[in-house]
Amino acid sequence: MEKARTAVIGCGAVSKNHGKALSGSSFADLVYAVDIDREKAQAFSERFGGSVLTDYRDLFDKNIDVAHIVTPHNTHPEIAIDLMRHGINVFCEKPLAITPYDAERMVKVSEETGMRLGVCFQNRMNKATVEAKKLIDDGVYGKIMSGMVLVAWDRHGKYYSESPWRGTYEGEGGGCIINQSIHTLDLLDYLTGGVEALSGFDAKLRDTDDYVVDDTAAVLFYLKNGATAVGFCSNCYPGSKICTVELRLEKAVLTVKQSGLTIEEENGNVIFHGAEVLKGEKSEWGVSHGIMIEEFYRSLAENRPFIGDCHTGLNAVRIVNAIQHSRGKKIKIS
Repeated sequence: MEKARTAVIGCGAVSKNHGKALSGSSFADLVYAVDIDREKAQAFSERFGGSVLTDYRDLFDKNIDVAHIVTPHNTHPEIAIDLMRHGINVFCEKPLAITPYDAERMVKVSEETGMRLGVCFQNRMNKATVEAKKLIDDGVYGKIMSGMVLVAWDRHGKYYSESPWRGTYEGEGGGCIINQSIHTLDLLDYLTGGVEALSGFDAKLRDTDDYVVDDTAAVLFYLKNGATAVGFCSNCYPGSKICTVELRLEKAVLTVKQSGLTIEEENGNVIFHGAEVLKGEKSEWGVSHGIMIEEFYRSLAENRPFIGDCHTGLNAVRIVNAIQHSRGKKIKIS
């Protein structure tokens, strides 16, 4: 099978996960590394391959099949729309966009052009998520009765100063919710069958000039199955990276973490299915970038739906936006 000709647009920190996946892919051939900073593109190219470009629009006459967007949040919509209108499929880092309006525009263009638009919610491919999803869908422990989301990280100082677009609503679209917590919010939406509405509060609790966006949020979720879930997310917890989804079913409690799935059965039996965990500064990225990227290309080759399609990305942006605007009032996720 002929491999898809692929480009990576944006060669900053997160791009290395895409480079690693593409350099070993059975479905993709990395042919271009694109960044407005030539030095970044060159460093990426030397490590993972691909010819260097400094303008993504130069791809339009290069016979490219897929482009990965790994640029600042606020640039995703225009780049993705431009690419799709020139016949190029898109795999986009999260979030799809920083507003529902822009995410909806992207989805519309994908549907109009027939170009694929995927979003990188790689935690859907984590072993714990896959196992929990199967147990829930198969009804092994009954229906979901309630749930909880917990995200507790530490983000300040150098994290923001090294990337000036971060920590602003104009560049990043928010803080803790749209950047760190969006993966776990997506898992709640995915595992439970959907968030129908929510009420909550977001706030900047730290007294700092590092950023102006939210660093903490508390949320009550109304699920489509009639149950509720609560969420607490914060970037004010030094030295820790906690990302947990707990789901209380009729006959068991499922706790989904990157480190594995814990099943507490109603008879008191506790089962733990462990998984590989990364260590170090960027361990929160997890181990599933490569699995998610390969699945995108496999679904493209086999012409079947992708687990992280553009509607997935749109749902997540709507949830984030609702939290940011709720101020304690119930908002429906349309």
